[in-house]
Order: sequence, then structure tokens, then C-alpha cells
Amino acid sequence: MTNRLINLLWIGIFIGVAACSTATSTPLVPTAVIQPPLISPTAPPETRLLDTLPPPQPEVMSSTLTPSIVTPKTTHEDWFYTSPDGQWTVQVSAEFPIAADGSLSGERYRLTLAVFRKDGGLRWDVLDEERPFGLGYTLPAQFHWSKDGSQLFYTEHGIPDGNPTIVGFDCGLYRVNLQSGERTQLSGDCGLLRAAGDGETFAALQGNRLLIHNMAGQVVREIAFTNLLQLDNESGWQAGGLVWSPENGRLAFSVLKNIQQPAEIHTSFVLVDLLSGVVRYVAENRAGQYLPIEWGEGDTLLVVDAFGLRYRLNIRTGEISLGE
Repeated sequence: MTNRLINLLWIGIFIGVAACSTATSTPLVPTAVIQPPLISPTAPPETRLLDTLPPPQPEVMSSTLTPSIVTPKTTHEDWFYTSPDGQWTVQVSAEFPIAADGSLSGERYRLTLAVFRKDGGLRWDVLDEERPFGLGYTLPAQFHWSKDGSQLFYTEHGIPDGNPTIVGFDCGLYRVNLQSGERTQLSGDCGLLRAAGDGETFAALQGNRLLIHNMAGQVVREIAFTNLLQLDNESGWQAGGLVWSPENGRLAFSVLKNIQQPAEIHTSFVLVDLLSGVVRYVAENRAGQYLPIEWGEGDTLLVVDAFGLRYRLNIRTGEISLGE
């Protein structure tokens, strides 16, 4: 028992010493490891400078607008004419500028004229040019041929604005040598111009005069026909459609009267005999507009009206019938 008391005494002493040590000692302060910040609270100088600039804008692709080239609207027309022997073809091509409503509009048009053999042996490009619009326009027309087929003749035919008749007007007579392609101007006069089939003379009907020229342009004969046809006291008439006979001894043309009133126009046909000098009507006062375009074999004229219909006129009887 004495030993147990001694042990209890020692335990009490140890507990008291421990209690005193705890009450008087300085508490332990834990040591902390400070990590550097992941992001600096003060931006570097270059970053601060960028912060003062406006925010970047998305890049805009700049494009230069190229004005589109607007090609003017045009209409293309072709006309073909065949020689009497069927060996040659004339092609007239024109390209006209047009407005939105389809009417001809513009300052210039393009024109080409070519003549070529049916068998492909020869081709002559006679014209290829731009022409100005005036009070209408002109086209090569009134094509006719020498009897031997070696020469082509044509005029510059005017199509004026507002023309009341189908006559139009011609200015200039031209010859194309079909062996060389050479083009020659025989006359620069205006009127009805037509070369004879023998290729040695040409006729020009100008106003109240009918003139016969040689190929050098010299006048070899003049025929005043208005008094013979009693036209001197009439003002509302116009001659048109001058043609030669196959033997080159006669000429025919038409006279349109009352041209101031298109609905009242009527046509008479005239025959001129160069050997006798006789000028006379072969048919008179047919209602409508008609022009001779060719003198056929014998005494028959090929005639066309304002609608493009073709007729045959017998100059002996004056009878006219619808053609083929």
C-alpha cells in the first residue's frame, strides 16, 4: 500500500509541472510559405499602353467597285440579192443601236457589203464601216448587173424619217468590178440612178430631167419629160423605180401622185423610148404605191408595192397581175 501511495504522488507531481508549463509558455506561430501571384496586379508598361488604345476593330476587306461595261443593245439585219444568172450573191449587213422600246436609237450604225460567188470561188468585201445617223440612214441598194455578169452596180439608198412614200432617195452610183473587187464611184449626184446592162451608160432622173451619162460622167442626152406627161402644173408627185430595158433602148419608171395624202396616192407608169424620143404613160392612176424594180424578158415589168407584194405589168396592154 505504501508503494501505491508513492506512485500516485509522483503522477500528481508530473501533472502539476505539465500544467504550469502550458500556462506560462509562448504559443507557437505556424510558418507559412507565400506563393507569388499568378497574375501581376500591375500590368507591364507595354500592356498599359495598349490598354489606352481603342479596342481593335475587325478587319474589313475593302473592295474597289469596278463599273460594269454596259454593251449597247443592237439589232442585226441582213439582206441578200442574187445576180440574174444565179452565180453571185450580194450580202448587206447592218447593226443598229436600239432603245429599250426596240426603236432605232443612237448616233452611229455599222454596215458591211460583200459579194461572193455561189461556188465559193471569189469573195469581195466591198464595205466595212461605221456610219452616222442623220435624218434617217443610208444602205447600199438598187443592185443591178451588167449583162455579161462582170460588173455590179448599186446606189446609196436613203431611208429618211417620216417619208410618206416608198421611193426614198438615192445619192451616188457605184460600180464593182467582179474580177478585181475594185469599187468606183460613177456619180455623186442624187436622184434615181441606174446603169444600162451594156455597162456603157447610166441614167439619172433628177426632178423634171432625165439625163443619160457615159461612164466618164459626161451627159450625152437630156430628156425633159414633165411637159410631155402634163406634170408641169402639178406639185404633189414623185418619180421612182427607174429601170432599163434588156436591149438598152428604153427606160421605164413610175410617177406617184397626191403624195401629200398617203391614203390617196395613186401610181402611173411611164415608158421612155430613147430611139424615138417618145415619152408616154402605159398605165395610169392605179390606187396605191408601185415601183418597177426590173425589166423582164419581152415587154414585162416586175413591180413591187408598198407591202412588198410583186406584180407583172404588161407595157403593151397596161394590164397588171399578181406575180409569182
